[in-house]
Amino acid sequence: MKPSAAGQLAALNQSYKEMEHIYHWYARRHGLSDAHLWLLYSLYESQSHTQREISSIWHYPPQTVNSALKSLERKGLILLEDVPGNKRNKRVALSGRGTTLAREIIHPLICAEQRAIQSLGEAETDALVALTGKYTELLQAELAKQGAQPTHTAGAAGIDRSRNRGKEA
Repeated sequence: MKPSAAGQLAALNQSYKEMEHIYHWYARRHGLSDAHLWLLYSLYESQSHTQREISSIWHYPPQTVNSALKSLERKGLILLEDVPGNKRNKRVALSGRGTTLAREIIHPLICAEQRAIQSLGEAETDALVALTGKYTELLQAELAKQGAQPTHTAGAAGIDRSRNRGKEA
């Protein structure tokens, strides 16, 4: 007997929450908040971003990003540089200390993610990425019909969901 749509949706949502819990546990295990983990992850992957880019990519409100960045700056883990012509937006990069910490915490996480995704194989990985992206877009469209469009979405940010495919850690 085919599972009901409600049953499949419940299983999907539980899987998303379980994955969220895994990253939360990993962050806490290393003495980080979730926002700190994702900020370090983003900077370790890409070297530098503006605050606005980080907010858009990781779907955090600008105030959350600003607070987390200030905390990381106080710890000497990041550097904030002015963006020419824009006093309100800063370019963010890891400091030497931040790079060392990211190598110790973020690099092993990325390696674990890569081993897990590679275990799926190319076809399953491609299907997972494609279907997750499609479901996200469809859900956004359905919520938009109700007037509940999220303010920070990957589509709105122009994010290419496949940007890190095949990237080695």
